[in-house]
Amino acid sequence: MFLAAGALVAIASPAGAHGAGGRLDLPIPAWQLAWAASFALLSSFAALGFFWNRPRLERAATGRALPSWLQAGRVFTAAGRVVGLAAFGAVLYAALWGTTEAGANISSFAIYIIFWVGIPLVTALLGDVWAALNPFYTLADLGAWLRARIGGRPLSVVDRAAGHHWWAVASVFCFAWLELAFHNSDSPRAIGTFMAVYAAVMLTGACVGGRGWVRGADGFGVLFTKIAALAPLWRDENGAWRVRAPLAGLSRLPVKPGTVTFILTVLGSTAFDGFTRSSFWLDITSGRGGWVLTAFNTGGLVFVIGMVMFFYRLAIMAASRITGDSEADLGDAFGSSLIPIALAYTVAHYFSFLIFEGQMFFSLLSDPLAQGWDLFGTATRPIDYAVLSPAAIAWIQTAGIALGHIAGAAAAHDRALERYPARLAVRSQYPILAVMIAYTVGGLLLLLGA
Repeated sequence: MFLAAGALVAIASPAGAHGAGGRLDLPIPAWQLAWAASFALLSSFAALGFFWNRPRLERAATGRALPSWLQAGRVFTAAGRVVGLAAFGAVLYAALWGTTEAGANISSFAIYIIFWVGIPLVTALLGDVWAALNPFYTLADLGAWLRARIGGRPLSVVDRAAGHHWWAVASVFCFAWLELAFHNSDSPRAIGTFMAVYAAVMLTGACVGGRGWVRGADGFGVLFTKIAALAPLWRDENGAWRVRAPLAGLSRLPVKPGTVTFILTVLGSTAFDGFTRSSFWLDITSGRGGWVLTAFNTGGLVFVIGMVMFFYRLAIMAASRITGDSEADLGDAFGSSLIPIALAYTVAHYFSFLIFEGQMFFSLLSDPLAQGWDLFGTATRPIDYAVLSPAAIAWIQTAGIALGHIAGAAAAHDRALERYPARLAVRSQYPILAVMIAYTVGGLLLLLGA
């Protein structure tokens, strides 16, 4: 895998990135960069077939426990919940009652950059930190407690886990619609309304279905839990922190009805963000605004998500003919291999925004309500555009796309080895490899604005 990644670096030059350069900045044609990435993925697949001939991730998934002095106690868990709920309340207040000027309101920076981009990257490195902060889990505990008090039943009776992820699909799609389709997505009032409605739904669901319902319905919590499977740190069922090989957690991710659809929805929504920057889509939406633009964007969002699902379904159908297994079984079995790709798309499309516009978040912390405050002495701090060069960001974004697909191929290969003999395992991956190459080429072309 690392040799293939090196081949990509050797063949390709840095690509332009959103927020830091553009397609016209490329020193080589976009098709050549896409070819190089495809070559890296093919080389990785060949190396996997030759050197990786037995399943490894499941055996490495348990890992080793960290020393006791590194284990967080209940005090830290409770503190995290307080911090998460307080931060949610502060951002909600700023969105609903702060200034209506998007550039001076902390809500859009907090939600679209720090939360939606920063948390996944931290999670992929340090594990499911969001679980310790999640305000919806705290609200769920409150809702379950209220139901237990009102219904006169023990708390454990209503603490059952959701049996599917369809609510999570709906919740993450609604967020993607707000961010990518709604014509006034950076409006603090729109963001605040979404936050309030989302919290109300989570609280109501907890009152009706128990705390476990929220853990299956909160799209953000579900997503970050799945990304955490990539991390070398994780927390076992007893609450102890352990260290393990990266990617190993993918072998133990539970699959419920709607899980694969959820992952593909996240992947497709990020792809649509790149699609909106293509000359084709800009020509279609040119001169349109308001709810007309929202309607076009909604149709485009649904179409791109549908295409991502269609290509995955084609791969699973072909793999089913090779192995003889049912399509439903194979679709669930290999769905987790898409998680590294979804994270890679996040890095590729949003990394420059995190680096540059993310600095505005820390400036606005000193004056979150645009009242002329300077609480931490950062209110007048300008954005430092020299912190990373456009070339460096381009390297990171390009490598993110390539390495994400390589990691996905490795996870799929390992899962195939768990199910089949080595030769059949390699053959079963041909259709999935073809779709991953299509995702790679499409992702890079969208990234480059082609």
